[in-house]
Amino acid sequence: MSSLPGIVKIQYLRCSDIQPNVMLASICGALITIAATATDIKFFGQPSLKYDGSKLNGSRQEKSTLEFDTSDKLPEGERLAFVVTAVSGIQFLIGAREPGYPQVNYSETTGSPGGDPAVRTYKITHIAQKSVLPCVL
Repeated sequence: MSSLPGIVKIQYLRCSDIQPNVMLASICGALITIAATATDIKFFGQPSLKYDGSKLNGSRQEKSTLEFDTSDKLPEGERLAFVVTAVSGIQFLIGAREPGYPQVNYSETTGSPGGDPAVRTYKITHIAQKSVLPCVL
């Protein structure tokens, strides 16, 4: 497994397009294969994906946070999952068909002349028994 830092691609897809029980399959060690169509998100700067594991009431829990700047506007009113591709080529799925969907929040700025660009910053958070699932899209 390579440990090269960085994200080269971020994509989104509808949670309803993902096959059932991918989280449970991943917990059992399966590499998730996604047969759904995903949409690329153009991003600026350095996106980040962080995730932490803990035990809550004796059960495993993972919380992930994906942050990126973009001029794209993600669909609203839909449950979205995200696929992140690392520099090493490894892909991760955040979200599943079942409830406990990723929460999508954003902030927007008009930027400043000769300075910061006008961008929308998305912060996606997800809490599940296993939140970041190795996958192939």
